[in-house]
Amino acid sequence: MFFVSNLLAQDFYQDTLYQRAQKVYFLAVQSERYLPLAETLFHTLIHRYGPQPALQMYTYGITALKARYALNPLKKREYLYQAFAQMDAQVQRTPHDVEVRFLRGSFYYYLPFFLGKRSAAQDDIRTLTRLLLSQPEVYKKRYQEEVLRAIVGFLQRTGWIEEEMIDRLRTVYE
Repeated sequence: MFFVSNLLAQDFYQDTLYQRAQKVYFLAVQSERYLPLAETLFHTLIHRYGPQPALQMYTYGITALKARYALNPLKKREYLYQAFAQMDAQVQRTPHDVEVRFLRGSFYYYLPFFLGKRSAAQDDIRTLTRLLLSQPEVYKKRYQEEVLRAIVGFLQRTGWIEEEMIDRLRTVYE
């Protein structure tokens, strides 16, 4: 049974619904109007494949986006701290998952420094870089080229990764 469920879990990376959900999620980062669709798509995927770490992390990212778009300061704070707790717990459970580290790292990167998440963001970015360089053949099969290029572009924009590492990432993924 474990073998079959583990096989099914890995299949979600190739599911076109997952690829669509990723795109809608990143649209939701730009516009609140995509948020309900992103939430629906990821819940559908979780129903289909179970609570896989990457899928769960996207739902936590949706909680973070709810904080971003909330007008009520109390709701904004509630969503924000809920997202912190969810994301931090997921990183504790699956510290070597590329998407988990990317989603938390990119969210924390854009937070104001006074929220105290800068060192976690830097750790995520460094870990993400190491993971991507350690098994490029795995990640090239798992993710679409445009996703990998976007991640490498983000890593470069942070300014937290040495130029040599960025060059290696570009050589491998672009």
